[in-house]
Amino acid sequence: MRLFVRSIVIAIPFLLMSCMQPQADVAGLKKTVDDFNSASIEAMTTNKVDKVITFYTDDATQLPNNGEAVKGKENIKAEMEKMMSMGMKMKDVSFTSVEVNAAGDMGYEIGNYSMTMEMAPMGEMKDNGKYVALFKKQQDGSWKVYAEIWNTNTPMPAMEPPKEMKKK
Repeated sequence: MRLFVRSIVIAIPFLLMSCMQPQADVAGLKKTVDDFNSASIEAMTTNKVDKVITFYTDDATQLPNNGEAVKGKENIKAEMEKMMSMGMKMKDVSFTSVEVNAAGDMGYEIGNYSMTMEMAPMGEMKDNGKYVALFKKQQDGSWKVYAEIWNTNTPMPAMEPPKEMKKK
């Protein structure tokens, strides 16, 4: 009987350890988030996307403000290049992480952005908003963007009501 009890006492810690989730690599994720945000700023201010696109998984999804979802790394790259070719010049861009965390092989960043851009003939415009980026840990241990969504805090311009709704 004592042998059985000893075996159980010895086996319980090993059973508990085998049920525990491995610790998430939050420090590695935070470094990737910082590097991704720096690469994003560089891409937006220089119109060069080759560096930032390497942070995306092949099957990544972007959910842009006021636009259709963009699926796949190559489509995201094409969309970035299209936006940059429209003549918009980013003068100042910043990202501020509010929360970065992970569980298992999934991680996320919640943050705020601020930017100043210029586009002829509209002149200088400012925008600020918030975003969420989901990161997926890769086989090699690196973190890559799997999905991201952002939207502005700037209200849409007031629209004039249709003529039939105006008071006479």
